[in-house]
Amino acid sequence: MIDQDAYVLREGTGTSGVIETARLAAGRLADHLIPHLIVGGVAVQEHGYPRVTLDVDMVVPDVLDALEILTADVTGPLVRLRGLEDRIKDSRTGTAIDLLPAGKVLKRGCKVPFPLPIVASDLLQIVDLEKLISLKLDNWANSQLHRLRDKSDVIEIILRRKLPRDLAVDAAVLSSYLEIWDGLRAEK
Repeated sequence: MIDQDAYVLREGTGTSGVIETARLAAGRLADHLIPHLIVGGVAVQEHGYPRVTLDVDMVVPDVLDALEILTADVTGPLVRLRGLEDRIKDSRTGTAIDLLPAGKVLKRGCKVPFPLPIVASDLLQIVDLEKLISLKLDNWANSQLHRLRDKSDVIEIILRRKLPRDLAVDAAVLSSYLEIWDGLRAEK
């Protein structure tokens, strides 16, 4: 899945290395039958809101296993970052990959766990729209000033995709989704 607007954005802003890095990681994981899901800014782009992102957020069943596989080749290009056990970097593109644990939440206070990826493929597996919206709203709700981008991502996706009010978002964030959706409707 490559959204045309996201492709144009990446080419125009010089951030196409983000996708190159994501594909490299997906391929290495697939070689070891480890599934993944792309969440975060790349998923936002692929779901219709082309905005700049400089890293890859990848959900995996086991962060330590994925870290070992992705950095097993000591000649690179994927390398560990000192002091960060869940982040690696592509030395060619400068793109960081944040490895996120399936079935767990981003941080204390969050209620929407990352989904369990089931497909091991060298093709990028993008999280479904409902889960992406749920994760974004959950992150924003638990850090409203630091994660304001998450709320604006949701707003832009609602507007661009003309999402319905009854979108099947997680119950933990349903009231936030409805408040945003109703607010957007009232501003028309």
